[in-house]
Amino acid sequence: MSSPRILVVGGGPAGLSAAWDLAEAGANVVLVEEEGFLGGTPKKLHYSLIAPDLKPVQEVLDPLVRRVEQSGVEVMLNSEVASFKGSGDGFHVEVRRKGGSLESHVFDSVIAATGFAHWDPHKKYEYGYGVYPDVLDFKDFERMLSEDNLRRPSNGETPKRIAWLLCVGSRDKQVGKFYCCRMGCVVSIKQAMEVRQKHPEIDTYVYYMDIRTYGFWEDKVYWRSMEEFNVKFVRGRIGSINRGEDGRLVAMAEDTILQRPTEVPFDMLVLATGMEASRGTVEFAKLAGLELEEHGFIKPLQSDSLPVHTTVEGIFVAGTATGPKAIPDSVSEGSAAAMKALNFARRKAVAERQQTR
Repeated sequence: MSSPRILVVGGGPAGLSAAWDLAEAGANVVLVEEEGFLGGTPKKLHYSLIAPDLKPVQEVLDPLVRRVEQSGVEVMLNSEVASFKGSGDGFHVEVRRKGGSLESHVFDSVIAATGFAHWDPHKKYEYGYGVYPDVLDFKDFERMLSEDNLRRPSNGETPKRIAWLLCVGSRDKQVGKFYCCRMGCVVSIKQAMEVRQKHPEIDTYVYYMDIRTYGFWEDKVYWRSMEEFNVKFVRGRIGSINRGEDGRLVAMAEDTILQRPTEVPFDMLVLATGMEASRGTVEFAKLAGLELEEHGFIKPLQSDSLPVHTTVEGIFVAGTATGPKAIPDSVSEGSAAAMKALNFARRKAVAERQQTR
C-alpha cells in the first residue's frame, strides 16, 4: 500500500507538530506556508518569552522547525493554496509559488493550521495608537523585549513607568468582539514580569476588568508577578489617553476598587490586543468550503467531542484556526489532527482497494 499523501496548510506550532507526526508515521507530507520561514506568528512577530516558565520562544519553536526540516516533509515556503477541489479521488489542490507559478497536487486528506491575527488597535482611537508613538500593542512590545531594546519610541529614553491595558479588541461589543482572547491577561503579565526581571527600576501597572489566568498560570504568573516582581494591578478601564505638558502619556481611568477617577502619567502604554481569525484562515475556509463559526474562525464539526474535524469530510483543523489558544494547546491539536488525517487517508485507501476487487 502506498503511503498516504497529506497537505498541511500553515507552518506555525500546530502545522509543524502535525507535519512532523505525519512524517514519523510514514506519510508523504506537503507543508504550504505563505511566509518565507517556518514558525508562524510567534516567529513572525518576534515573540520573546513564553508563560508561565518565561522560556525563550526559540527553545520551543526551533526544535519543531528542525524536526520538520529533517523529516522529509516537502516544505513550500512563500506559497499559498490557489485553488481547492474535493472529489472521490482526493483533494485536487493548486499551490501558487511566489512569483505566480502554479503546481498541481492531489492529497488524500488535509489539515488546516492557518493561525490567527492580532486585532488592529487603530480601531480603538481613544487610546491613541498610531497617534502617540509611546502607545504600543502586543507585537510592538514583544519585539522590543526580544531585541532587548526597551526604549520610548518618542525620545529613545528608558521608560520609568509602563502600563498595560487588557481586553483591547476582545470582550468589547462596541467593536464586535464578544469573546475572550484567552491570552491577553497572561501575556501582559508575562511582559510586565519580563520588564521587572531585566529592569527592576521600572514601575509596571496592569489595568484590568478581571484577570483570567487559566489553570497553572494563576500561581505561576498572576500571583508570582505580584509577590516576586511587584507588578501592580489596577481594577478599572482607561477611558482615554492624552499627552501631558512634559510629553508623557496621561491615562484617564477609573479605579473601580477605590471608586474614583484617576489621571496617571506613564511613559509607555501597551495595548493587549485580542486574537482574531487570520486572513489565511478565512481565505482557505472559503476555498475549501469550510464553515466558519460566529466569531469568524473555522467551525469544528463538534467542538466538544470532534474538535479537529471540520464540516468537510477529510479536512481537519488544528491550532488557532478554530479560536484563541496557547502554543502548547496548538502543538497538541496538531498531533491530534495528524492522527485523524492519517486514519482517514488509510481508511479511504482500504475502501478503494475493496471496490476494485
